Amino acid sequence: MMVEISSKELVKGVFRLKELPRIPFIPWICTFAAQLEQISIPDMLSDPGLLSTALLNAQKLFGYDAIATVFDPCLEAEACGCQLEWPDEEGRSPQIVGHPLSEGASLEALDIPNLDKRGRIPVVMEAIRRINILRGKQVAIMGVVTGPFTLASHLKGESFWDDLKQGSNQAFQIIAAAGSIDLMISRKYCELGVDVIVVADEMLGSMDPGLYQAVTAPLKSIWNITKFFGVHSLLLTTGSTANNVEPILKLQAEGVALGAKIDSKILQEKALKLNSCSGQSIPPAMFNESSELEKYAGENLPITTKGCFLTTDWELPYATGIETMHELMRVINNSKRLES
Repeated sequence: MMVEISSKELVKGVFRLKELPRIPFIPWICTFAAQLEQISIPDMLSDPGLLSTALLNAQKLFGYDAIATVFDPCLEAEACGCQLEWPDEEGRSPQIVGHPLSEGASLEALDIPNLDKRGRIPVVMEAIRRINILRGKQVAIMGVVTGPFTLASHLKGESFWDDLKQGSNQAFQIIAAAGSIDLMISRKYCELGVDVIVVADEMLGSMDPGLYQAVTAPLKSIWNITKFFGVHSLLLTTGSTANNVEPILKLQAEGVALGAKIDSKILQEKALKLNSCSGQSIPPAMFNESSELEKYAGENLPITTKGCFLTTDWELPYATGIETMHELMRVINNSKRLES
């Protein structure tokens, strides 16, 4: 007889490399929740009540195993003084259109120690507090921070990448500042009771692995904080190739999710050798046609639940159909459980 365990226990179990009764599903849901609530993205992302309610209702509707609060790559950048543009078009997230470090601002002007009081960061922190009170015992809470490479590029703009490739000292100083921002926000999220800190760095997967040394120290500081609080760590990116897998694993997060281009079985095997868990990213095309989901699951679900979870390849698209998500959850819950 199978003993039912909570979603929170499933997620903790995957990081502890335990055999589980089923594969946990950890989707990156943000704007999709606004679609479900029929509210605008700016309204949801600017109000802790709307944000917490939308994220809670989405998880309750579909029953996936973790709530990400909040999947917004602009969050820290806006608090640092980056100018945002909120598109009028429905379903589009805010875009960064101004970069303070390319417009005369100094690193000191970022005022990192007080960042948690600026922009929409207080909104997210209050939303985490509410979600933890209401569902924290049943569902894992994932505190998401924007990774150092992506955040540094937001602060400086496109010229950051050329500076980094040329070994510019300023580029490394900006990465260090971005790492300090991530460290401070990660600590705040840990204090609020999240179960996992997710460092979401969209650029990481497509970069030359030779540049990873620039973020080794900042990431290690974050992992030290998570260990101090008994919180798990996950490094998230997209667009990774086979050449990036081992270098990313060597950055020593407890778990990784690298996008749908990676052979998930090879990733799982390599991650387990380093005592890490890994996410199998469902290709975005699967969310366009629900009939493909069962075929995908039959051919691609992991051969063992040890150290592996299902996830989306970056954020779940705003326009994903409700029936498609229900079908995906049915497939996951009815999938055959295999022994390792």
